[in-house]
Amino acid sequence: MQEFQPPRPNIRVLVADSTPISSQLLSEAVARHSEIEVVAYSSDSAEIYALARRLSPDVLLISAQLEENTELGLTVLQQLRTDQPNMRAVVLLNSRRPELIVRAFRSGASGVFCRSTLDMLCKCIAAVDQGQIWANSEELGYVLAALADAPQPQMLANHILSLLSRREREVVAFLVEGRTNREIAETLGISQHTVKNYLFKIFEKVGMSNRVELVFNLLSNGASPYHAKVVGKDEKSASKTVSQVQSSLGSAGRSPVQLAVGARVLRTG
Repeated sequence: MQEFQPPRPNIRVLVADSTPISSQLLSEAVARHSEIEVVAYSSDSAEIYALARRLSPDVLLISAQLEENTELGLTVLQQLRTDQPNMRAVVLLNSRRPELIVRAFRSGASGVFCRSTLDMLCKCIAAVDQGQIWANSEELGYVLAALADAPQPQMLANHILSLLSRREREVVAFLVEGRTNREIAETLGISQHTVKNYLFKIFEKVGMSNRVELVFNLLSNGASPYHAKVVGKDEKSASKTVSQVQSSLGSAGRSPVQLAVGARVLRTG
């Protein structure tokens, strides 16, 4: 007896290239692939943001250059990843400048693609949709070099917390617990919009692009942010150690990277 295998759903892709005509041409080309469905295309940053929020594509294919700004696409991606952390993205690059590649990954890209063949681009999209990272050895080398040049771990964690206000540290504490934006808003008695504003301020202050990067740094570097559940008590009694937080998330035996990716930190709703 032969089992029936249901057809694999197409990969829903939003195309955002640097100009209107290039976005249209690229979307038509990519849509010819049997496993890809282009849900929309645009080159306008505001429209890209609105389309991504409304359509929730599986993969955002976005050019680093938008509206004649060489890195506007990365800014758009960073903002989108704050709202939709589960959305995967491939950044189209016109050059392999090390700082551009590093910023693309820091902005939330799962892959970078320096324009070559269409077939290779479709393979890139499929790989990223399956949760893989798409980068060649040279590009990964730039990212590793940037990590090697980063501040010492404990100094970095202490620096992160020292930049934040008490309320911002409360928000960060709930992020470490894996709370969604809605849950944070309900606990603190504020709106989800206010929570998002706090997140933007926090990311700007600490120089990070998304909640996963922030939580990963805190958990892996031993930081113990102020814990908001015990408002009114002194900071020492209100703090949770990283080991306690990891235990509450059921992270025994997992690395900080696995914890950050596996936990509800990835959710915002």
